[in-house]
Amino acid sequence: MTNVRRLMCIGLMAVLSACSKDPEPTATADTAAAPPPAQVAQPATPPAPDPTDKMARAVGNGKPGAAVDIKYEFTSRPEVGKAVELSIALVPSAGVDSMNATISGMDGITLAGSLAASFATVKAGEPYRHTVSVLANRNGVFYITVSVDTQIGGATLGRTFAIPFVAGASVAQEKPAVPAVKDATGQAVQPMKAQETTR
Repeated sequence: MTNVRRLMCIGLMAVLSACSKDPEPTATADTAAAPPPAQVAQPATPPAPDPTDKMARAVGNGKPGAAVDIKYEFTSRPEVGKAVELSIALVPSAGVDSMNATISGMDGITLAGSLAASFATVKAGEPYRHTVSVLANRNGVFYITVSVDTQIGGATLGRTFAIPFVAGASVAQEKPAVPAVKDATGQAVQPMKAQETTR
């Protein structure tokens, strides 16, 4: 009986395994062609380094999302009486056709060089450079103003940016000497920190 059982189990297994199989497709000319091998993804070329990456960003007025971004750098540390070169990079955003920039200073600094720059045809994201010379007449914090008019689809959009310029020791670093205070007897009064008590 054990042989009969074995044969029945084998037969049952063969029937069950045949029921779950899909019919095998016949090989035709269309299906015989192997699918094209999957292409191996090529590593993307790294983007070119941004030439304005190490430059500071000028502060613009108004809302974010200007049609142009301005970055700048000084060739050396500003000193009173010594001219320093200021490199300005104007980076237009998408849709800008052309740009015109006007550079101006304030009392206490002198600007030299071409104070106007015009770029007739521009590409979005590409920096357009302009250089001026800045001379501080005295110590202090000054601002250089860059006004940019952009042409977008025939309309003109204006935006103003400020570039800070610190010459010599800044006002915050210079602490005035505190004169010695004396009491009624002529003795020097030592300033002390205030103490708060609760009752």
